[in-house]
Amino acid sequence: MEYLITYLPIILAWLIFGLMHSILASRLMKDKLNLGPLTYRRLYNVFSIFAVLFIFFLGATLPAEYLFVKDQVSKSIGLIIATFGFLLAKLAFRPISLSEFLGIKSETNQKLIKDGIYARIRHPLYSALILGLIGFLIFSPTYTNLVHVICILFYLFIGIYFEEKRLKNFFGQEYDDYKKQTPMLFPTLRK
Repeated sequence: MEYLITYLPIILAWLIFGLMHSILASRLMKDKLNLGPLTYRRLYNVFSIFAVLFIFFLGATLPAEYLFVKDQVSKSIGLIIATFGFLLAKLAFRPISLSEFLGIKSETNQKLIKDGIYARIRHPLYSALILGLIGFLIFSPTYTNLVHVICILFYLFIGIYFEEKRLKNFFGQEYDDYKKQTPMLFPTLRK
């Protein structure tokens, strides 16, 4: 019970972040605020970055209690896993314009990406995030980091659910066919 009280502010902060992030990502909110897609994307990204930084800062105020002894082996394993996550993210960003993703310029590509790493995984950026989180936790195995990872993973699956709905609404049958052929997070070797 003491641990729950200690980590409750972080859990609540992630819960509020997830709720706000989902509401702000909704088509209804975008239409209601009527800021234009570029301005809206920029504000959405700024909110997300500052909110996540605040939550990690909140976690940094707690004393570091370790799940297991942190040694050179665990640090190396954590870095290796996180590196795989980084490399996967790099592959996933190849067909995506980073300046469009960040809201620096307007989105022009309205086609479903199904080649490259997207031929093996529907959500490679989420897979990369999962690897990064696991690597981070193994590298720095504190209870605070465990709470961060659990909260982020929980929200990640909610985000995937809503993103899949959005993609289905936008791309229709093409997305249904792609979804049937391509795994969500774990790659397939066949194709």
